Amino acid sequence: MIGPQKGDNVKNDRKSFRIRKQFDVAWSVPEQGLEGEGLILNISLTGMLFVTDRLFDPKHGLSMGFSVEQVSSFPLKGDLVWFRRVGEGGTHYQCGVKFSKESSCSPQWVKWMEGNILKLADVEDSRILDRYLNEGQES
Repeated sequence: MIGPQKGDNVKNDRKSFRIRKQFDVAWSVPEQGLEGEGLILNISLTGMLFVTDRLFDPKHGLSMGFSVEQVSSFPLKGDLVWFRRVGEGGTHYQCGVKFSKESSCSPQWVKWMEGNILKLADVEDSRILDRYLNEGQES
Protein backbone atom coordinates (compact mmCIF):
# COMPACT_ATOMS: atom_id res chain seq x y z
CA MET A 1 0.00 0.00 0.00
CA ILE A 2 1.39 3.40 -0.95
CA GLY A 3 0.99 6.36 1.40
CA PRO A 4 1.18 6.72 5.14
CA GLN A 5 0.87 3.48 7.08
CA LYS A 6 -0.45 2.79 10.55
CA GLY A 7 2.10 4.11 13.00
CA ASP A 8 3.43 6.79 10.64
CA ASN A 9 3.69 10.38 11.80
CA VAL A 10 0.91 11.80 9.61
CA LYS A 11 -2.84 11.41 9.83
CA ASN A 12 -4.42 12.41 6.54
CA ASP A 13 -8.05 11.37 6.90
CA ARG A 14 -9.11 14.90 7.89
CA LYS A 15 -9.30 18.28 6.19
CA SER A 16 -5.79 19.15 7.37
CA PHE A 17 -2.84 16.80 7.82
CA ARG A 18 -2.25 15.95 11.45
CA ILE A 19 1.36 15.64 12.46
CA ARG A 20 2.16 13.53 15.50
CA LYS A 21 4.62 15.74 17.29
CA GLN A 22 4.81 16.14 21.02
CA PHE A 23 5.41 19.56 22.47
CA ASP A 24 4.87 21.03 25.90
CA VAL A 25 2.08 23.60 25.80
CA ALA A 26 1.12 26.30 28.27
CA TRP A 27 -2.60 27.02 28.07
CA SER A 28 -4.99 29.49 29.62
CA VAL A 29 -8.73 29.97 29.92
CA PRO A 30 -9.05 33.73 30.39
CA GLU A 31 -12.76 33.68 31.26
CA GLN A 32 -12.11 31.21 34.10
CA GLY A 33 -8.82 32.82 35.18
CA LEU A 34 -7.05 29.46 34.80
CA GLU A 35 -3.67 28.47 33.46
CA GLY A 36 -2.10 25.08 33.04
CA GLU A 37 0.37 22.98 31.17
CA GLY A 38 -0.12 20.02 28.92
CA LEU A 39 1.33 17.91 26.16
CA ILE A 40 0.41 18.28 22.51
CA LEU A 41 -0.16 14.87 20.92
CA ASN A 42 -0.79 16.02 17.36
CA ILE A 43 -1.21 19.24 15.45
CA SER A 44 -2.53 20.45 12.13
CA LEU A 45 -2.70 23.79 10.41
CA THR A 46 -6.13 24.39 11.94
CA GLY A 47 -6.05 22.64 15.32
CA MET A 48 -4.47 20.30 17.82
CA LEU A 49 -5.03 17.53 20.31
CA PHE A 50 -3.49 17.98 23.74
CA VAL A 51 -3.75 16.38 27.14
CA THR A 52 -3.56 18.08 30.53
CA ASP A 53 -3.83 17.00 34.14
CA ARG A 54 -5.13 20.41 35.22
CA LEU A 55 -8.87 20.00 35.48
CA PHE A 56 -11.01 22.92 34.41
CA ASP A 57 -14.62 23.54 33.48
CA PRO A 58 -14.62 22.49 29.83
CA LYS A 59 -17.38 23.47 27.46
CA HIS A 60 -17.64 23.54 23.70
CA GLY A 61 -16.45 26.78 22.18
CA LEU A 62 -14.44 27.79 25.26
CA SER A 63 -11.80 30.35 24.22
CA MET A 64 -8.28 29.33 25.14
CA GLY A 65 -4.80 30.80 24.81
CA PHE A 66 -1.63 28.83 24.03
CA SER A 67 2.12 29.15 24.12
CA VAL A 68 4.63 26.59 22.82
CA GLU A 69 8.28 27.46 23.51
CA GLN A 70 9.62 25.14 20.79
CA VAL A 71 7.49 26.76 18.05
CA SER A 72 7.49 30.56 18.16
CA SER A 73 4.85 30.80 15.40
CA PHE A 74 2.40 28.47 17.20
CA PRO A 75 -1.18 29.82 17.13
CA LEU A 76 -1.95 31.83 20.25
CA LYS A 77 -5.73 31.35 20.39
CA GLY A 78 -8.29 28.65 19.78
CA ASP A 79 -11.65 27.23 20.80
CA LEU A 80 -12.29 23.96 22.57
CA VAL A 81 -14.16 21.70 20.12
CA TRP A 82 -14.31 18.50 22.16
CA PHE A 83 -12.94 17.04 25.37
CA ARG A 84 -12.99 13.85 27.40
CA ARG A 85 -11.60 12.60 30.65
CA VAL A 86 -8.84 10.05 30.26
CA GLY A 87 -6.34 8.28 32.45
CA GLU A 88 -6.77 6.30 35.60
CA GLY A 89 -9.73 7.72 37.47
CA GLY A 90 -10.32 10.34 34.77
CA THR A 91 -7.56 12.57 36.12
CA HIS A 92 -6.63 14.06 32.74
CA TYR A 93 -8.47 15.86 29.96
CA GLN A 94 -7.86 15.15 26.32
CA CYS A 95 -8.83 18.27 24.39
CA GLY A 96 -9.46 18.95 20.72
CA VAL A 97 -8.91 22.57 19.77
CA LYS A 98 -9.65 24.53 16.62
CA PHE A 99 -7.29 27.46 16.22
CA SER A 100 -8.75 30.89 15.61
CA LYS A 101 -8.72 31.89 11.97
CA GLU A 102 -6.23 34.74 12.44
CA SER A 103 -3.87 32.44 14.38
CA SER A 104 -3.98 29.56 11.91
CA CYS A 105 -3.50 31.83 8.87
CA SER A 106 -0.27 33.40 10.12
CA PRO A 107 2.33 33.12 7.31
CA GLN A 108 4.96 31.95 9.82
CA TRP A 109 2.66 29.18 11.11
CA VAL A 110 1.74 28.05 7.59
CA LYS A 111 5.43 27.95 6.65
CA TRP A 112 6.31 25.93 9.78
CA MET A 113 3.54 23.40 9.12
CA GLU A 114 4.37 23.06 5.42
CA GLY A 115 8.03 22.50 6.26
CA ASN A 116 7.18 19.74 8.73
CA ILE A 117 4.71 18.08 6.36
CA LEU A 118 7.35 18.11 3.60
CA LYS A 119 9.93 16.55 5.95
CA LEU A 120 7.50 13.75 6.76
CA ALA A 121 6.65 13.29 3.08
CA ASP A 122 10.37 12.91 2.32
CA VAL A 123 10.64 10.27 5.06
CA GLU A 124 7.61 8.41 3.66
CA ASP A 125 9.04 8.56 0.11
CA SER A 126 12.23 7.01 1.48
CA ARG A 127 10.24 4.25 3.20
CA ILE A 128 8.34 3.48 -0.01
CA LEU A 129 11.58 3.34 -2.02
CA ASP A 130 13.22 1.18 0.65
CA ARG A 131 10.28 -1.28 0.63
CA TYR A 132 10.34 -1.40 -3.17
CA LEU A 133 14.09 -2.09 -3.25
CA ASN A 134 13.84 -4.72 -0.51
CA GLU A 135 11.00 -6.49 -2.31
CA GLY A 136 13.17 -6.63 -5.44
CA GLN A 137 15.98 -8.32 -3.48
CA GLU A 138 13.65 -10.97 -2.08
CA SER A 139 12.78 -12.31 -5.56
